[in-house]
Amino acid sequence: MRAMSVVSVVVLCVLCACASAPKIDYYTLGMESSGQTRPDVNLVVERLRTTEALARSQIMISASATQVEYYARDQWAGSVGETVQQKLAAEFGPPVEGRRTLTVSGTVLACEQVDVAGGAEARMKLGIVIRDPAKPRYEAPLLEKNYEARRSVSEPSSAAVVKGLSQCAERIAAEIATDASTL
Repeated sequence: MRAMSVVSVVVLCVLCACASAPKIDYYTLGMESSGQTRPDVNLVVERLRTTEALARSQIMISASATQVEYYARDQWAGSVGETVQQKLAAEFGPPVEGRRTLTVSGTVLACEQVDVAGGAEARMKLGIVIRDPAKPRYEAPLLEKNYEARRSVSEPSSAAVVKGLSQCAERIAAEIATDASTL
């Protein structure tokens, strides 16, 4: 009988712990194409790495030049690198037969909310490398460049920041496509 009441107390504690767990909201970039990107070449997006600060699932906030915070309940649905990779691929569109194909890889250097006087901004910065897949990997890339975009957001919230980050990715994709078309 005593064992039965111990089990009941343990079950009750577990249920209470589950009931008090905070609700987590998950976010991803808008994966539909904006239609702003029109490359003259096929751009195949390979793996994008992230900095260690972006390896967490929480959405990052640059509160100041020296302080980083994260939203406690708001998280990315997948890794930041994979999410940005998918967004760029959506922007570049499917390969077109007969066009030259180039690969795009690199590092997500920033994908965050930046607190500024009077509100917040969405900021994305990508270190991009463009290569000809027919050439050996050890040869110099055709292009190695950092791209950065910022957007003011309507409010300092995860939903507004992620929407701004989607717009930043669209702008960066258009710049990459323009640069790649000249290679």
